[in-house]
Formats: sequence, structure tokens, C-alpha cells
Amino acid sequence: MGERVAQQPRVDDRSPERGLGGTIGAPRTLVPALLAAIAYVDPGNFGVNITSGAEHGYTLVWVVVFASCSAMVIQYLAAKLGMASGKSLAEHSSDRFPGVGRLLLWAQAELVVIMTDLAEVVGGAIALKLLFGMPLMAGAVCVALFSLVVLALKVRGRSHFDSVVLVLLVVIIGSLLWQVLVADVDRVALLRSVVPGPLDSSAALLAVGIVGATVMPHALHFHSAASRGHDDGSEASHAERLRSGRRTVRSVVIAMTIAGAANISLVVFAAALPSTAGASIETAYAALLANAGQIAATMLAVALLASGLASTLVGVQTGDVVMQGFGRRPIAPLLRRMLAVVPTLVILGLGVEPTNALVWSQVVLSFALPGTLVPLLLFTRDRRIMGVLVNHRLTTAVAVLITAVIVGLCAYLVATAF
Repeated sequence: MGERVAQQPRVDDRSPERGLGGTIGAPRTLVPALLAAIAYVDPGNFGVNITSGAEHGYTLVWVVVFASCSAMVIQYLAAKLGMASGKSLAEHSSDRFPGVGRLLLWAQAELVVIMTDLAEVVGGAIALKLLFGMPLMAGAVCVALFSLVVLALKVRGRSHFDSVVLVLLVVIIGSLLWQVLVADVDRVALLRSVVPGPLDSSAALLAVGIVGATVMPHALHFHSAASRGHDDGSEASHAERLRSGRRTVRSVVIAMTIAGAANISLVVFAAALPSTAGASIETAYAALLANAGQIAATMLAVALLASGLASTLVGVQTGDVVMQGFGRRPIAPLLRRMLAVVPTLVILGLGVEPTNALVWSQVVLSFALPGTLVPLLLFTRDRRIMGVLVNHRLTTAVAVLITAVIVGLCAYLVATAF
């Protein structure tokens, strides 16, 4: 691609924004990509994909495929922004859009963090209920306390953070692929579902939710920080620039393919459940228990719990990234984290059906996406910021098309609602 990756900076454990990703001995581009992939298999994905499979069969698989391919392009842009400039997306947004613009983008980023927290906490609470019979509110408090403990400990060793998250990712992927193996999959219908089709109002809502769950705005903030580099002033050879660019593309493709396979697995196994099973995570668990046995049902709950805990770890780091990028008078991290989870506890306290809460949280994320994508596009096409890593015109055109399709889906949902 003719793009050069700057040398990675020395780790500074005192900063939560530096030292994201980069386990010693691991590829410097693959680990951040895999960590960002956690955002693409968080509990929100469980909620929206299981609901879409249960209600519409394989009909929305094409949306998952589109969103996964879109994520490859967009996460690549986020990764190279950090590598080229040494700054996160939040820092660039704060610098480029001062005053009211900074405040609006900051509010949007914090809304994204809150919606992500909602999915993490609700998903973890559902998993604890399925596994141990714990009431939803008690489970939500346990997951929230887990995130506060993580924040307090700060897990100074980068390898600890990376290793824990990657192990949880393996648990998630393995458990979901097992669900597909034991499911009765209609392979012909699955292949046909890759071709886009018309959407009614219910399918449109879920399609927007799938996009929000798959192309996660907070993952862009996280990945740009996790890939941060610095330019020491030296000029690398043209061949090295090509190798660096290819490594980044390869890493993002690998990570997003893994996440995409997990999301398709959720739709596929839910579509194979009996039509009387219902469209929530809890009813899917009950159907698995009745039709596939205790092991399959337990593995679904374990995958959901691993998803909630791993997403919480990444969410804690993302909250720090957003606060450090936008905040000029930082709020105490523990206070900020508590404020972020309060809306989730209120929603559960009001008795909102948890899977519906997961679906709507992803819809909100989808509507918030343009506020993250547009600045990312502006920065990565700016040669003053990116240098030799500046977007190729085709890359920018593809990213603009993806953004237009996402905006179009949101507009279509609004139109069908009225």
C-alpha cells in the first residue's frame, strides 16, 4: 500500500492510554487488532444476532457480512491513524474541533462508552443468571464491581491485560463455533442469505443494531490508541513501508474475520432453534438446554460471560482513552466509571427486558457511528497528519461508501418507524 508504520514508542505504564496491546514477542499489529476485535463480540452482538436469527432466520446474514467487511476497512484506518501520528482519534478530534465541536464529539464518545457499558453489564448479568441463578440486578452489580476492580488495579503489566483478554476471546470463539457444530444448519439457505434482500421495519431495526454491534465506535478510539507509534525522524525504505502496511492490513483482516465468524455463528445457531423458542438470550439458552443438552447451553452462557468480562476490560481502557483525549479537566477515573454504569443499573431496575436493552443499545451505537467515522476519514486523508500513511483515494472512497450505507440504514429505520 506504500504506507510506513512508525516505530513503536517505549511503554509508559503510568498512562492507561499507552501500553494497550503489544505483548512481548507478538506481532505489533496483530495484538491490538485482536484486542479491538473483542468489541465486535461483546454481549450486544449476542443480543442483536440471536434476536435476528430467532425472528428472521438467515435473512440478515448479509448484514453481518457487510458489517464485518466494513469493520476491516474502518479498523485499518483507526490503526494507522495511531501509528502514523502517535495520537489517538480522541486527541485528534479534540485538537481539530475546539470549543463547541470538541464538547459535542466528547458527549457523543461518552454516550458510546455508556451504551457499551450497558451491553457489557447487562450481558454479564444475564450470563450469571443462566449459570448460577443470580438475580439480574445482583449480577449487574457484580460485573460493575469487576470493572471497578480492574480500574483500581490498573493491571500495570501489559502482557497481563493482553493475555487475559485474548484467553477470553478464545473461549468466546470456541464456544460459539461449538454451537454451530451441534446446530441443524440449512446450508443452502445460509448461502442464499449472503445476497442482500428487502427489510421490513422489524428487520430494519435489527439490521441497524447489527451494524452498531459490529462496527463499534468505541473500538475505533481503542484501536487508534492501542496502535500508537511515534516518528523518530528516520526514513524507512520503500520496501519496509510496503511490508508494514501489509502487516497492518493482514492483522486487521485476521481479527475481523474471527469476529465476523463469531457473529455469523450467533445468527446461524439461533436460526436453527425451534420456532417456538423465542427471540431472547434466555429463551435461546432454554431451547439449547432442551434440544442440544446441558453442555451446549452452558457453553453459550460461558461465552456470554467471557464476552461481558473481556468487553469490560477493553471498555475500561476505552473510557480512559476518551477521557484523556477530550478531557481538559479529567474526572477521577473511579467516579467516571461509576457514572457510566449507573444508567445500566437504572434500566435493569425499571424492569426493561434485558435482551431488548442489548438490541437498543446497539441501535444507539449505530446512530452514533457517523460522529466517529467522519472525523476518522478527515484525519486519515490529511497528508499533514498521516504523511506516507495517508489514505489512497480508493481507500477513502470505500470508507465514504461504507459511511453512506450506514447513514442510509439509519435513515431507512427512521422512515419505516414513521
